[in-house]
Amino acid sequence: MFYRRIIATTLKTSALIASTYILSACQLNPLQTQVAEVEVFEQADIEKAQQQAEEIFQEFYQYQLDNSPVLRSSLAIPGQFEWDDISLEAEQQYNEALQEFRQRLINIVQPALSSENQVSYELLLQDIEESLLFTPFQHHGYPLTQMGGWHTRVPNVLINYQEINDIQDAHDYIERIEGVRHLFNDLISQLEKSEEAGIIAPAFVYPSIIAAAENVIKGAPFSKQGESPIWSDFNEKIDALGLYQSSNKVLIKKANYAMKKSLLPAYQELIKFLKQQQLRAPEFQVASDLPNGAAYYQLLLQSYTTTELSADEIHTIGLSEVSRIQQKIRTLLTSLEYPRAQDKDFDPKLAELKPFFTWMEDSAERFEKTPQGEADFIAYQRDKVAAMSMRLHTAFSTLPKTPIVVRPVAEYRQQSAPIAFYEQPAMDGSRPGFYYVNPARQHDLPKYRLAALAYHEALPGHHMQIALARENTNLPSFRRLMGFNAYSEGWALYAEKLADEMGGYTSDEERYGQLIMELWRAVRLVIDTGLHAKGWSQQQALDYRIANTPFSEQDSMKAIQRYLVMPGQATSYKIGAIEIERLRKKAKKALGKDFNLAEFHNVILGQGALPLDILEQQVDLWIELKD
Repeated sequence: MFYRRIIATTLKTSALIASTYILSACQLNPLQTQVAEVEVFEQADIEKAQQQAEEIFQEFYQYQLDNSPVLRSSLAIPGQFEWDDISLEAEQQYNEALQEFRQRLINIVQPALSSENQVSYELLLQDIEESLLFTPFQHHGYPLTQMGGWHTRVPNVLINYQEINDIQDAHDYIERIEGVRHLFNDLISQLEKSEEAGIIAPAFVYPSIIAAAENVIKGAPFSKQGESPIWSDFNEKIDALGLYQSSNKVLIKKANYAMKKSLLPAYQELIKFLKQQQLRAPEFQVASDLPNGAAYYQLLLQSYTTTELSADEIHTIGLSEVSRIQQKIRTLLTSLEYPRAQDKDFDPKLAELKPFFTWMEDSAERFEKTPQGEADFIAYQRDKVAAMSMRLHTAFSTLPKTPIVVRPVAEYRQQSAPIAFYEQPAMDGSRPGFYYVNPARQHDLPKYRLAALAYHEALPGHHMQIALARENTNLPSFRRLMGFNAYSEGWALYAEKLADEMGGYTSDEERYGQLIMELWRAVRLVIDTGLHAKGWSQQQALDYRIANTPFSEQDSMKAIQRYLVMPGQATSYKIGAIEIERLRKKAKKALGKDFNLAEFHNVILGQGALPLDILEQQVDLWIELKD
């Protein structure tokens, strides 16, 4: 799977940005800082550099849109209804285009740029250069995993992004159905190319991939029992148009033909290939097992964390954080009425946590596996998001205009989807952000853990950060879409803890739930680096997670399998949150009584996603301005 992205992570930038924009209240205001030496440019040189940079920024954004119809659809931008070109030829063309963009950028006289454009310049250059650094590893990633891929993306795009507002839209929907066969042919070529390079996904991913693919082609129009999710969606959207019966029939007939002659054989061919490849797949595989795997994993860590931290350093941070959070949990043992805490010789600071974890899990309230339990689960999440939205003013002065909608996961996705996840809004706000909750998984978590989950995925977590970035028209378009894992996931994890300051947790049980969610991310630092860089076996990773968390063996195995197919990604959450918390403490110490939490959050969120080092520069500039 070649490395193509605009919403992605980036390497740590090496250049110091002297000035930038800081979000203050509801608008962006330019800041200037003193520098030891200022280079003077002619006005003509300044204007030329500005024009060159802004042209490249817009052209790069447009290039990403033109080369990813799916991205356009996700942003609700009309004009394309094809699938992305994932052919090997497109891979080469994309890398060549990046080289051209890079050359044009380095030809610009960067010091002549305005402060805000210098930031954008640095971000884009580093983003491109990192993409090019991944060129030797462009087939190392797994295009399909138990977490998803094109086999699940196809129905998701059609159902959630492909609107039908008129007859032409309906024809576009059908054309996209017809294009799936070509898409999957290229996908199979990708998988074959990776296998030639000695890279096959671990065997455990195949049953879930195959099952998810089979779910797409079950029911009408392929069989009489039930309905395919795509077929059901198309019919619902056509019915909503209120067309003449004759027009309706023509469209239904055309869609039926496309489903049977294009979509069905595409999925059948993919399933056949996967069943054959499964026989050749390794049982266990880590990043270091891949060609030049150590270098690949270190590059992934740099990309996901936007730092230069080594695997050993991240591992050590993880061990320290696990110990710290566990000690924090021990302070709640008495208030949670743990029976052993009633013993007169009980010392919470020395208490063994595993028996406590077991007691909490066994006694925890969960939503029942019934239709009413599912309804209550969805309602509970909606109530948590709604209540938090009313508290946002306590910590923020700039709020997103784009709404957040809590929606149950569609039935066809429930078995492979996590318990909850966030889906980003349209670029223009015409489609809201969606917080999806999975009714099939509602029994998986104790009720006391669900509040932190809602705050992470919705408010004040992902939706707050992403919606504000999308709405910030002062940024170049490419930056409104840009993502850095350490920043976005770090913010969402920080938001879980922030929610307590905002009155989001109503009991010590929910505060314990937040600590467990934080512990979960700390353990990831240890296990991910243990597996991919320190020679840990799967059993070793499993034993560590079970010993240090309340999670079951089954849950722990699923988590470890995720880390195996997404090396490094799991480290971004805690590394990002640690940095945001550190910057907050730094600002508070420097500013004392002048520190304002809402202003701090404006600084953190006001520039869209940033690498952690540039984020620190923004905080330092704010401190300097207020000091």
